[in-house]
Amino acid sequence: KASSAAEGLCKWCHAMDSYDRVAKVVAPKRASLVEAEAAYETVMKGLRAKQAELAEVMTALERLESQLQHSIHEKERLEAEVAL
Repeated sequence: KASSAAEGLCKWCHAMDSYDRVAKVVAPKRASLVEAEAAYETVMKGLRAKQAELAEVMTALERLESQLQHSIHEKERLEAEVAL
């Protein structure tokens, strides 16, 4: 019959061996995750910049469409005035 201390030591050694095998699998994945997150952040910065540019362009487009509508109404008013 083995002692309880030897049993505990065996369990600890088995757990450390299991941890080592898992750590060797997980470590490269963690490194890949860090790289992927850095690349993602770079892409997201670019996306946010492009979204800001798009917002500016959309604002300018709305302003131009408003001017177009105003010009169309003015043209119609002047054509009606000339027709009289």
